[in-house]
Amino acid sequence: MNLLGRPVDARVEKRDGQVLGPYKATFAGSTIIILDRMADIETGDTILRQLPNGKDERSVVTEALFFDQSLSHIGPHYQVKFRKGGESTAQRTTQNIHIASAQSIQIGDNNTQSIVNSFEALVKMIDSSGASSSEKEEAKSRLNKFFEHPLVVSIVGGVVGAASGAVVGRG
Repeated sequence: MNLLGRPVDARVEKRDGQVLGPYKATFAGSTIIILDRMADIETGDTILRQLPNGKDERSVVTEALFFDQSLSHIGPHYQVKFRKGGESTAQRTTQNIHIASAQSIQIGDNNTQSIVNSFEALVKMIDSSGASSSEKEEAKSRLNKFFEHPLVVSIVGGVVGAASGAVVGRG
């Protein structure tokens, strides 16, 4: 009779996002027992156990001890201490920030300031191009028409006013 319960499949998500396994594991209270002597488990990894609803239960490894000696009916195994939770490395985003010759900066994720800045930079490039004045005016006029299109307004929303101000203001 197995006092630890029936082994289930568990996977190990490494810190770099690589997922290993499945390995047979028993979830026994505050300890996860991995019944595979060749498993690759270390502190900081995340143990994934699929729940009946299809979602993964995530347990972050705080300590992983390998036992080469058999304990009663359990052969060589890992005993893993863990804390619940942990963010999937697949869901993490990396933001690289490069600042050069700036008087002020704004750092954010999915913010509207970057849209305005992009159009301001585009207008500056139009103004500094070698095109004639009439070509520059035509390009900026077409850009303004772009901002007036209902689809653009519905997607970009209130940013349109600020961005088109960048174009119109340079006119």
